[in-house]
Amino acid sequence: MKLHLILIAVFSYIISFAYASDGPDKLRVVNGDFSDLSGMTANGSDGWYAGLPKGWLGSSGTYAVHAKRSATPPSCNPSNLGFFRQNVGVLDKASDVTLTFDISEPWKPDVLLNASILDANLTELAAGDFKVGAKQTLVARNVPAGTTIIVAFQAAKSTPGIDNVSVAVAASTGPAAPTAKTEGKITVASYYFGNYHPGDPRNVKSKGKDWSEWELVKAARPRFPGHHQPNVPLWGYTDESDPKAMEQKIAAAADHGVDAFIFDWYYYNDGPFLDRPIDIGFLKAKNNNRIKFAFMWANHDWLELHPYKKGAPRTVLYPGKVTPANFEKICDHVIHDYFKHPSYWKVDGKPYFSFYDLTRLLENFGSVEATRAGLDKFRAKVKAAGFSGLHLNAVAWGRPILPNEKVPVDSAKLVRDLGFDSVTSYVWIHHAQMPQQATDYNVVRDAYFAYWNRALKMFDVPYYPNVTMGWDSSPRAHQDDEFGNFGYPFTNTIAGNTPERFKEALAMTKRRLLSKPGGPRILNINCWNEWTEGSYLEPDQRNGMKYLEAIREVFGTATAAK
Repeated sequence: MKLHLILIAVFSYIISFAYASDGPDKLRVVNGDFSDLSGMTANGSDGWYAGLPKGWLGSSGTYAVHAKRSATPPSCNPSNLGFFRQNVGVLDKASDVTLTFDISEPWKPDVLLNASILDANLTELAAGDFKVGAKQTLVARNVPAGTTIIVAFQAAKSTPGIDNVSVAVAASTGPAAPTAKTEGKITVASYYFGNYHPGDPRNVKSKGKDWSEWELVKAARPRFPGHHQPNVPLWGYTDESDPKAMEQKIAAAADHGVDAFIFDWYYYNDGPFLDRPIDIGFLKAKNNNRIKFAFMWANHDWLELHPYKKGAPRTVLYPGKVTPANFEKICDHVIHDYFKHPSYWKVDGKPYFSFYDLTRLLENFGSVEATRAGLDKFRAKVKAAGFSGLHLNAVAWGRPILPNEKVPVDSAKLVRDLGFDSVTSYVWIHHAQMPQQATDYNVVRDAYFAYWNRALKMFDVPYYPNVTMGWDSSPRAHQDDEFGNFGYPFTNTIAGNTPERFKEALAMTKRRLLSKPGGPRILNINCWNEWTEGSYLEPDQRNGMKYLEAIREVFGTATAAK
């Protein structure tokens, strides 16, 4: 019996050793001790090196690695590298993956580091926040064979030092993870910004009868080396309030997999703004049964930004705050004039209505309790109109963009207290830094996907992800001014946002959505036509229909509205 047990133990050891020795060849961290400083630039003579450490991805930090700090220098400063990550390989068998690393506080005390193990779609397999200590470990268990493993770090608090990063694999300690499902219809919605038509009464008063934001598109020019401007629409400078022009947009959207337009909808204390593309263009288009439509109330302050001259006063033309009485009037208006239209988009039979600015929404009523009462009254009105309910969606920010925007102190608590049904995002740069004048598309994409992981934990309601086509607000910045990162619309831009990369972002989003059984099957895109912010699906003379074709290749064609 003893000999039998000894043989089993020896055999088990051999199997374990063979498995472990196979692991390092399959998963390996390049430059995990940050000793390879090649490609980085010495930042003075104090030991700092700028740039990205070899083998790693992230923002190009000014103070990225210090050659003399920590117990075993060099030491990396991830607080200056954003979403700092590395693809370490592909598992050849189902495994437990262990990430090991050292954390120090060589620059400032009271640090906290977020570490995560992710797959190729940046879906979180394991994550946690860690304090100072050597050989900190994070384990992702039962990871399926064939999974690409990415290890990632972000400074959660202060400026942690990180060193001696390594990974190891071992035989799974539990049942294999369920195989992700690949079926299920995903609804693709696209935001639509309606300022590309003449005749809006407010624009006529301030800009002249023939003005539209096309004037800024036409006037745009390159502002720095490699900057592509102007962007010229393939269809010409069409009038979106013309039903014929809108029919062209609807047909292209439906033919290429866009299921719904979410109109940026404006209504102030003194009445509507930019409603002609909806009321005249969309609602009178003969083919508006081919696509759904819904509203995101863009309830932010409208400032003079068309164009904005650097250093000029930030003039608020139309404040986003409305009175409770006007809020009730707005509710009646959307219920009776839009929700009852057969093409209005419904989620689970309930009209979808989104709020862009939660801070402004609170200001309407003065307190969380009063705001909840106002929203509950809105819901009651919708039910009284014959619907099963109202689907209220909140746009959550991480980083303000427009002047006067403020991030709520606790977005998750506010969403819960106000009773929203879902949360979403408008554009990637609400959640991702753009450290360079032309920041790479995939850098911004990956930082947003990291936010998506946090949002899934943060909010108690479904989160609908966003895919952003690009970002370049330079057409709204006065063309005679120096262009730099001075504050909107003088901001850094997204570069390298090719149709192929946009398609891959869509595919990653689709895979992540389908990997969650019973999870939401909705995403939105920024944007159908944000031409003056460099984010548009409409065809231009440079890329033709390729961004729309990318949607069709990933999602197929849209389902006709019912």
